[in-house]
Amino acid sequence: LLRGVQLTSFYIELKDVHHKDQMAAARGVLQRNIPMLYTASRACLQHPDVAAYKANRDLIYKQLQHAVSGISDAAQATASDDAAFNHPAGGGELAYALNNFDKQIIVDPLAFSEERFRPSLEERLESIISGAALMADSSCTRDDRRERIVAECNSVRQALQDLLSEYMGNVSVFISFSSFCY
Repeated sequence: LLRGVQLTSFYIELKDVHHKDQMAAARGVLQRNIPMLYTASRACLQHPDVAAYKANRDLIYKQLQHAVSGISDAAQATASDDAAFNHPAGGGELAYALNNFDKQIIVDPLAFSEERFRPSLEERLESIISGAALMADSSCTRDDRRERIVAECNSVRQALQDLLSEYMGNVSVFISFSSFCY
């Protein structure tokens, strides 16, 4: 407990926002992964012949090492060279969902069908926004970041509605133009 208080007071003393973010991310990784390391280690001890348990334990241990390195880098005011640390486990799933959504949102206007695409795109976006809301609600997220995440989620919702309206407008123009030409 004393160590946590010291770490928290040191975190408050950090001046650079990047180093504060780095420290907060590292603390979040530690808080998430310490119980998982305990569970994975117990599984390894109970089943030493199962390679998957060892691989899981080793992966969690490496994530903890990265987090400790991140705390050390922030404390020494040095940049972390490890790009994987800047995107800790958990955020990768959200990035993957965003990339998939980005690919699915590009639709041929001639093939666009509101009944087919709108519900699917809205559902996927709400799933992504739920993930972003979990990040915003994290104890490691600063208030200004939390507000920005909420604002950006609302803007993305509006942008999707605008895009879908634009697609519908283009489809109706194409249908009018097609009936005029034939």
